Amino acid sequence: MGAARAQGENPYDARNTFDYKDPEQFKNFNKRSKTVSYWQINELKEGAIVVRLRNNRLLIEELKKSGKKDLAIQKIMEQYAMNKNTMMAYLDHFDFCKVYFIYSNSSDSLMNGSRKGIFLDTSLNINPEIELKERFYLLAERDYGYNSTIGFVKEDSARLVRESGTAVRMMAIVLKNKYTHQLKAPFPYLVKEKNFMDANLDFPMTVIENENGLQLQYAVNKTYFAELASNPKNKASVNVTERGNVKIVHVKKQFTYEKLADAIKQLNENLERFYNNSPRINSKKLDPRFTPYLY
Repeated sequence: MGAARAQGENPYDARNTFDYKDPEQFKNFNKRSKTVSYWQINELKEGAIVVRLRNNRLLIEELKKSGKKDLAIQKIMEQYAMNKNTMMAYLDHFDFCKVYFIYSNSSDSLMNGSRKGIFLDTSLNINPEIELKERFYLLAERDYGYNSTIGFVKEDSARLVRESGTAVRMMAIVLKNKYTHQLKAPFPYLVKEKNFMDANLDFPMTVIENENGLQLQYAVNKTYFAELASNPKNKASVNVTERGNVKIVHVKKQFTYEKLADAIKQLNENLERFYNNSPRINSKKLDPRFTPYLY
C-alpha cells in the first residue's frame, strides 16, 4: 500500500474524480502533488501528528436529557475504552514523529493557534502542562476516505474550503492537514480498515459514580486475540462478570488494542518508507508558485 502510494497510485485521490469544483486547484497537479508531499513528509519528521479522539458529548448530553442515564453511562464507557485503546496503541507503536491527542471538539482551538490547554494525558483528561511545540503538524483520525473534489488550496483560503467529495469507505486512519483537508498522493495518507465485523467484545471496567461524576478505570488488554489464538478454550479471556464496581464495557473488534495497533504499525511503516524515498524540498529555492500550498 505504501509503495503504491509512493508512485501516486491511489484510488481515493482527487485525480481519479471528475467532479472538480475549481479547476484552478488542479493546475500542474502532478508536479504540485509531489512537491507538496515531499515537503510534508520532511516537515512531519520534525513535527507532530495530533490524533483526534471523539467523546460523543452531544449524544451523551441528549441521552441524559431524555432520562436515559444508564445508556448514557454505557456510551461514556464504550468511548473511553475505544479512546484509551487508541492512545495506547499510538504510544506503543508510533515513533515516526511526536504524537499528541485531543478531543475532536478542540479542533477549532487548535486550528486557531492554541498550543496548550487542549491536549490529553494518558488518563484522557486535558492536561494544561502538555504543549505542542512543533511548528508543523497533521491530524489523524478514523474517518471515511473520499474521492476528493478538493485540489490544492492556497493557505489564505483554506479555512473556507470543506471536503465535498464522495465518501468511499471507512478507513482505520486518515491523515489531514490542519484545515482538516484529506491529504493527497503520493503522501501515504490512508490506512484501510481491515476488519468490518461489528461484533461486541466484553472487557472489564471499574466505574465509580460520586459527586465528581464518573471515575473510570480501564486496563488496556494488549493480548486479547493472541491469547485466544494460543488457547481457543481459554474462556477467561472472553467472559467478563459484573460485580461491585466492575462493569462490562462492549468494544467492537476494530477498536480493540490489537486491531488498532496493526493499523498504526502500518501507518508508521508507510511514513518511514515514504520519508526514506522523498527528496528534501528547499523552500528557499522552490518555485514561488508552490509556496502558498506549503502549510
